[in-house]
Amino acid sequence: MIMRKYSILFVTGVVLSLLSAMLSSCKKNHETPVKPKLSFSETTKTVKESDGTIDITMTLDQPAPEAIDVTWELSGTATDKVAAGTTGNADYAITSSYLDTKIKKGETSGTITIDLYSDFSLEDDEIIEIDIKDVDSDNIEITRDDIIKITLQQEDGLLVGLQWPDPTATLTADMDIIVRYGANTSTWDGILTGSANPGFTGPEYVFLPNVLTYAAYGISYTYYDGTLDPLNFTAVFAHFADGAFEATAQQQTFDATYTVANHNKWTDPNTTLVVQTFEKATVGFTSPSAITVPASGSRLGASSQIISTLKKGDGPLSNSNLIRSLFNRK
Repeated sequence: MIMRKYSILFVTGVVLSLLSAMLSSCKKNHETPVKPKLSFSETTKTVKESDGTIDITMTLDQPAPEAIDVTWELSGTATDKVAAGTTGNADYAITSSYLDTKIKKGETSGTITIDLYSDFSLEDDEIIEIDIKDVDSDNIEITRDDIIKITLQQEDGLLVGLQWPDPTATLTADMDIIVRYGANTSTWDGILTGSANPGFTGPEYVFLPNVLTYAAYGISYTYYDGTLDPLNFTAVFAHFADGAFEATAQQQTFDATYTVANHNKWTDPNTTLVVQTFEKATVGFTSPSAITVPASGSRLGASSQIISTLKKGDGPLSNSNLIRSLFNRK
């Protein structure tokens, strides 16, 4: 009887163990699988305008169980090409699929490709913000790392600033800068950029990014309007790198004087008057010449040579604090 009792208990224990294992297995099989988590691979990034093309990666912590489509939004102080349209100035363009990114089944990442634009403006830092909004699958979890802020910094380059005396009650002057480009300093092609802001108070300036590859550059300093005679003016060449101008001792300053004979509105049909030249080296701009004052006139050339978009009141937007600090103005 005792052996039989223990045999029954032993068999019962085995049966219970098997039932427990089966129940546990059933329970595991019915548990909801852990969803892959979607996030950006980084939440902050700092780039320069001259960095060209950058990739922003969104990642899954495990392979996608199916092909998914992630939708996202753009915001921030920088302007994308679509938002700028045909009349605005864009800071960047999305060159991958716009506002959505696809991740294939079995893969763990998708990419947003951004082209950054170099320009002729000297600007404060701008922000590109991308915010994941939704995914077309209930099998994906969006984490809290669903926003990336990209700081777009001013690229390196050369600033040429033009300053002249402040106006008085009776004596005024309005000057402009126009930059041409060419293969050498004696043969000029088109107009590259210019600053033609209205009013009789300087400074005017142009900013040339280091990404430019033309060999030679020629500047016209135009005495557009005013009564100052003589008109004493100063051009300053200051390289900008890593968010600041080079030390004052390294800047190059050029003084010149116009007279009433150089007074020259753009409507006058004169030939192109390049009064100062410089060149492009591997590391930046170099070899500025002295300013040559013409006997008469100071304008950039015949009206057919003027960029159609460059007229009085146009010109690059300025970082006024930086420009004023360059000229030590309050």
